[in-house]
Amino acid sequence: MGYCAPFPAALKQVEYVKLYFHLEISDYFNLPVLGLLQLRRELLQALKTFSEPLGKNFASQLKQLLQPDFPNDPILLRQIQKPAPALVISPDISQYGLIEPKQRIILPVLFIGSGVNAIDPFVCLLQHLGTRGLYHNSGQFVLEGVEAEDGSGLRSMLWYAGKQLDVLTPPVSNLSWWLERQPFLADSIQLEIISPLRLLRQGKPLFKAGFIDIFPYLLRRVTALLAGCGGIEPVDDPAGLISLANRLELLENGLHWKDWRTLKREQGEQNLGGLLGSLSIAGVELAELVWILQLGTLLNFGKSAAYGAGQYGLNYS
Repeated sequence: MGYCAPFPAALKQVEYVKLYFHLEISDYFNLPVLGLLQLRRELLQALKTFSEPLGKNFASQLKQLLQPDFPNDPILLRQIQKPAPALVISPDISQYGLIEPKQRIILPVLFIGSGVNAIDPFVCLLQHLGTRGLYHNSGQFVLEGVEAEDGSGLRSMLWYAGKQLDVLTPPVSNLSWWLERQPFLADSIQLEIISPLRLLRQGKPLFKAGFIDIFPYLLRRVTALLAGCGGIEPVDDPAGLISLANRLELLENGLHWKDWRTLKREQGEQNLGGLLGSLSIAGVELAELVWILQLGTLLNFGKSAAYGAGQYGLNYS
């Protein structure tokens, strides 16, 4: 494989680690559809009762990982608006229903930039979450293993139950090397939205959208995360990239809205959902934009992207 489209050289400075956590379920429990997309609440609740190992400063590291502080730099603050966690959890949303004891749930987690230093604290928090449960205090589990994936996509077991868990030493890759191993640029690209994509415009969700509607959100997600967690500003002219995106030909738009759960509030119930489906685009401008689309497959985008919403894949033709 080779990479024929340009991308910012500064991406070589941004490191990441991709891990797969093997969770062995201890008891029967019912996991609702897309229940694994609600891990933010579970992790933050677990953090409140987390007891860090003696001599460690894991609690503060986890707080910064999951709820990062606003930057002091006013320019950076203007660019990233609300800081995003330096990790991306992308659970398999096809897992739901009755989960049985000994059944495994594999949880993929990407640690990016500053998040790489918080891997060991996150492992401890995940083990603590296992005593509480994956969903509403049910679904207790044991962390049975940690699998690592290198930049070429090769996976190997890093740690397994029964082995002393001290300090994990996973392979560290950088985004530049990962992009270089992506497929050649094709004449057209199809984006397939895998988990609900929630985009808000002036506080209201987008129920219908085309590529020119969703691209600014994707661009903001990629650039803000690289700035906040990787310490780089890869794009000098975001308006220019949006202009290129507007010139692309929309070959097909199969995006549609789907409700997936009901949120109960004091003022009544509110249906929550997102966009699903696929759309296809074509044009010479893809050569300048494809690196953003490809990084988005690692980072997700839209509301709750760090916890699995807005997952998508790319198909080339």
